[in-house]
Amino acid sequence: MNKDLITQNEVDNDGKTIHLYFNTEIGLYVAFGFSAFFAAHIVDVITAYSEDMHMPVALMRKPDVTELRLSTVKHQHDYHEYYHLELKQEIPLDDYQRWAASTMWEK
Repeated sequence: MNKDLITQNEVDNDGKTIHLYFNTEIGLYVAFGFSAFFAAHIVDVITAYSEDMHMPVALMRKPDVTELRLSTVKHQHDYHEYYHLELKQEIPLDDYQRWAASTMWEK
């Protein structure tokens, strides 16, 4: 996974986008930052805090990605290794800071 691209995608996140990356080493999809927050509001995810990326992370299985896709108006993918999902409705960011902090406590 390209760390610079992931960081830029989350800095530019418009509040209605989930970026998912397939991690071949663990066989799970990974979302970071705002994307992780949005995904956690729609499907069951495993959350943690990535000290390497300095942001929350959410892990999910392929069936969870299928469920996420049902909550989108459109999606783009690159051979199932990357998904760009545009949500039907914006998810308010009011709770993001508290949620992000809670991922640090889950260690």
